[in-house]
Amino acid sequence: MGRSLQGGGVIQPARIVSRERPEDVLSRGDSNLAAIIVSQPQRWPTAPDEDPIWGLVRIVIAQQVATRLACGIARRLLATFPTLSSPSRGTIPRVADLRALGLPQRRASSCVEILQRADEISESVNRGATWQIALKGIKGVGPWTLSTFRIMVLREPDVLPLGDIGLERAIGRTYGADQDIEKLAENWRPFRSVACWYLWRTLGNEQLG
Repeated sequence: MGRSLQGGGVIQPARIVSRERPEDVLSRGDSNLAAIIVSQPQRWPTAPDEDPIWGLVRIVIAQQVATRLACGIARRLLATFPTLSSPSRGTIPRVADLRALGLPQRRASSCVEILQRADEISESVNRGATWQIALKGIKGVGPWTLSTFRIMVLREPDVLPLGDIGLERAIGRTYGADQDIEKLAENWRPFRSVACWYLWRTLGNEQLG
């Protein structure tokens, strides 16, 4: 999965989520997804399982690079600064530290700013702000990053990450070329995130979440 330079995500208003299992709803409405779901040993994680600030940093690291490379950088970063994955955070790396791991200047700066402002961001969300509002003004956190974060870290069930190259590739392999992704994804509501999560797995790559 990677970011399209011209891609974006679409944030939709909140919807009532079905009480049925996402896999059952998707399989009933889409035979292609039914086959994919059956073939996958893992199931969509319905609840977050990591600190969201650390998860956001991982997603920023993954911008415009292969997920295998991004995951490797995130592992090396966490090995050097093991408290980054916890709310206590501890020592925050410098931009130079992230550059030494292979991140370009802009992405390294974005990660450091997120970590430096972690308490402010978390407090804003706790007071009721959306993550989109809480992260406003942080360079490097655009539509793709926010959409992917909402799927892979927050586990929101109905997000469509438009412009994601990996998703486009998976859809092309599954449904054929030149698909209107927004139109196709209407069939997946209210579980568009879940559909994307399973489609990404058909690529055989290391996943972001």
